[in-house]
Amino acid sequence: MTKIAWVTDSMAYFTKEEAEAIGVNVVPIQILLGDTAYQENAITVERLFRALDADKKLIAKTSQPIFGEFVGTYERLKEEGYDCAIAVHCTNGLSSTVQSSASAAEAASFPVHIIDSHTAFENQQEFIRYGMELAAQGKSVEEIVAALQALTKKTHFYMIVGNMETMRRGGRVSSGDLFLANLLSIKPIITTDEAGKIVPFKKARSLKKAYIEMVKQIDESMRQHTFYKNRIYVATTMAPEMAAELRQQVAAKFPDLTILEGTFGPAIGTHAGAETVGLFWMND
Repeated sequence: MTKIAWVTDSMAYFTKEEAEAIGVNVVPIQILLGDTAYQENAITVERLFRALDADKKLIAKTSQPIFGEFVGTYERLKEEGYDCAIAVHCTNGLSSTVQSSASAAEAASFPVHIIDSHTAFENQQEFIRYGMELAAQGKSVEEIVAALQALTKKTHFYMIVGNMETMRRGGRVSSGDLFLANLLSIKPIITTDEAGKIVPFKKARSLKKAYIEMVKQIDESMRQHTFYKNRIYVATTMAPEMAAELRQQVAAKFPDLTILEGTFGPAIGTHAGAETVGLFWMND
């Protein structure tokens, strides 16, 4: 039987204990805070936004994992006797981790099957768990990779951007757009397109209407598909009240759904800012 190693990046947001328990190797994304680089697992969301609040000119960005760390991971796995690895990474729309992973595999002369999940967070974790389940059933590497590639078409991700200041600093929205959004109480909703790129979805004229739109997307998806393991994830960046309200509305409309909660890490916070809440799910 082929000995498969499993690799992902920190935007899957496995805890250290979870990763060790299931045997997945996590390579951290970099957070660039001004001129200082941090591995994502070495800085908290709270610390990130304290720094941004203290210095209004400070800009936060993300970058792919350190190349040498990627190479070192693949060289270690080769030395440990693995035949190959399956690496599931966050959407290429958020980071160039996919390309870095491929280059590192080539540098290490180690066969790695790389999956751009077109998503992040708990959906990205689900890819890993699903792949491991298939491996435990005796599926071949080719069958597992094909199944994971098919899964990229079944992911759903919607996020309400509650505070656009971080996006303005990073050049993702203009000062004029920020002014109008604040003036008109606009709450942008973003999603991913078929290529995994982050794109605008809707501009709700209030937080209440944004929640309604999010619930509507779940309803439209459920009319066409069943949900993977009948569950959905609600996650937030420093907005527990928003997450609680969204969870309540989802639970009221879909009482049979299992709703799980989580917290976005610094990489997502860097892109979407604080006071953000999102929904993730996958179709069967």
